[in-house]
Amino acid sequence: MTTSAKWRTSASIILVSPAATAGEDYNLLMLKRSDATALVVNQSVFPGGMLDVEGDESVAWLEYFDHFGVSEEQLRRLVLISEHRPGVLAPQGTGCYDRFFKRSKIWAREITLRLTALRECFEEVGILLCRNHEQMSQLDSDGDLSAYFQQSFDLEAWQMRVHNKPSDFLELCRKLQVVPDLWALHEWSAWATPAFLRKRHETVFFMAFLNAQPRLQVEPTEVKECLWRSPTELLRLFQYGELWFLPPQIYELSRLLSIRDYHKLQAFAVQRSKLGTTMFLPVCYHCTDNMVYVLPGDDFYVAEPHLATEFISFPGTVAEFRSRSKCQHRYEIVDQSAIKVYLNFKTFNGHLAPQNLPIELHKL
Repeated sequence: MTTSAKWRTSASIILVSPAATAGEDYNLLMLKRSDATALVVNQSVFPGGMLDVEGDESVAWLEYFDHFGVSEEQLRRLVLISEHRPGVLAPQGTGCYDRFFKRSKIWAREITLRLTALRECFEEVGILLCRNHEQMSQLDSDGDLSAYFQQSFDLEAWQMRVHNKPSDFLELCRKLQVVPDLWALHEWSAWATPAFLRKRHETVFFMAFLNAQPRLQVEPTEVKECLWRSPTELLRLFQYGELWFLPPQIYELSRLLSIRDYHKLQAFAVQRSKLGTTMFLPVCYHCTDNMVYVLPGDDFYVAEPHLATEFISFPGTVAEFRSRSKCQHRYEIVDQSAIKVYLNFKTFNGHLAPQNLPIELHKL
């Protein structure tokens, strides 16, 4: 599925770190947006942001990788060649992949969007995921591909510099003699804003695993607060009204309820990333009592979701709408602090099926 230029391209990282907690032994990093940037009070997101064409697609990155000793084969392993790639991850040019290293810009989105996600993560919270020469030499033997990070430099000054001029992310790497740790980012999912909304984004989510929690340096114009919490805790905070998530965050957190072990999740993410991604562009149905958003594979999903620029009316309740569907892949908006996700067939791309929290956790 291809979206149009009306969707701005972005990338996010789901950062995972070990945690000594009961039930789930890992936490995720969630950022509470600043009052100036939040859509609503307590809006929270994974680290990430917009693609910067000048900085993230610059062929200077390829020249730097080559100078650093990164081989073309090591870059190619990030690229998934498939005719079923969503538009946001499709090659941004013509010709074969053998020539994409020698063009005027990088057009392998698997590389540029990893650069976007890593740069934005550094801008927002000061986490620089990178590899030095020694760590790069260990790439082929690093089976789990855990992320490396570095913080022993003037972090605050460089964070401000990159925030003001994204292309300086490359200059930071030159100064520290490191390369962004592209290989630690495992392709996870892709979401697009429903077509009826005025501001639209298409976002690729990557997942990265840390062996320890790094020190955070918050960029105050974008981030109000940072939280390391388990998927269950984050969903509970949403239900209690202490955090507010857009549906993609709810869906991705709901997926993670089925794997509660850090190492199992890491092994799954590494292997699953090789299977590709299906773009989820929700289509909205307006029932008599509430809204339902359908996703790919649902009986009510439309052939051209990017053209669904208005609500589709359904002359019945949400329950009646559900009863008329054999294949269901959707989320229902119950209220501002409750979203129910439904999927009753095999997942796409070998992914995890979302789960709703146990009923007792809905009670205040």
